[in-house]
Amino acid sequence: MTESKIFLIGVSGPSSSGKSTLARLLRHVLPKSFILHEDDFYKAETEIPVVNGIEDWDCPEAIDFIALRAAIDYIKKNRKLPDNVHYKEDQNNLGTPPVSNEEADEIKRQVLGENSVAENTEFCIVDGFLLFNDDVITKQLDIKFLLRAPYESLKKRREARSGYATIEGFWVDPPGYFENIVWPGYVKAHKHLFEGEDLEGPLAPYALQQDIRTASAIDSHMKDMLKWALEIVAEKVRKLSR
Repeated sequence: MTESKIFLIGVSGPSSSGKSTLARLLRHVLPKSFILHEDDFYKAETEIPVVNGIEDWDCPEAIDFIALRAAIDYIKKNRKLPDNVHYKEDQNNLGTPPVSNEEADEIKRQVLGENSVAENTEFCIVDGFLLFNDDVITKQLDIKFLLRAPYESLKKRREARSGYATIEGFWVDPPGYFENIVWPGYVKAHKHLFEGEDLEGPLAPYALQQDIRTASAIDSHMKDMLKWALEIVAEKVRKLSR
C-alpha cells in the first residue's frame, strides 16, 4: 500500500482579499483536507505592538512565527493538526459565501472530471496574510497562492466586518484602522515580492523563484479563483507525486 502524502497549500494576500473564503472552498472540494489558520497564532494581547496608541494586529511582530513553523512541521510529519493550538479563526463569520457548495462541486467536476486528485493524497490549507513574509514558512509550503484586490475593495470589505475572534476576546477595528495600520503594514511586509515594489504589478524574481502564484486578473470573482487554484493544485500534485 502506497504511503499517504500531505501537500501544504498556502493561501495568502492582504486582509479581506478572500483568503479564508478560498481556503474553505478548497477544503470543501479537496478530499482529506483541513485548514491551519495563521490567525490562530497571534501573540497574547499584552504582546501586540501599539502604534500611536492603537494595537497593531496586522504586523509580523503580532504573530508567533516560531509556533506557526512548529505547527507546520508537525502537520508534515503527522498529517493532522496539533492538539496544542487554540483554534478560533473558524468562528469568524465571513458572510454569505460568493460560491455555493453546489457551484464549487461543479467547478471541481470541470477541473478534475470524475477523478479525485489522488487517492493517497491529503491536504493542509494554510491561510494567512503574512505567510510569504517569512522565508521559512514560504519554503515549508508546497503550493503558494497570493490573492490580490484593489485598495478600495479591500478597505470596503474590511470595514464591513463586525470584528474578529481572538484568544482572549473580540477585536473591532477603530476608525481609520485599515488606511493607517492594515494597508501600510501589508505594503511594508510584501513590497519585496513585486517588481518595483508595485503591489498591483508583476511578481519580482524572488517570488517567482519561490513558485508563488498570483492570478493574472486582480480581484477575480471567487468562482474563477477557485477554478484557477484547483487547476494548479491538480497540476502540482501530479508533478510532485511522480
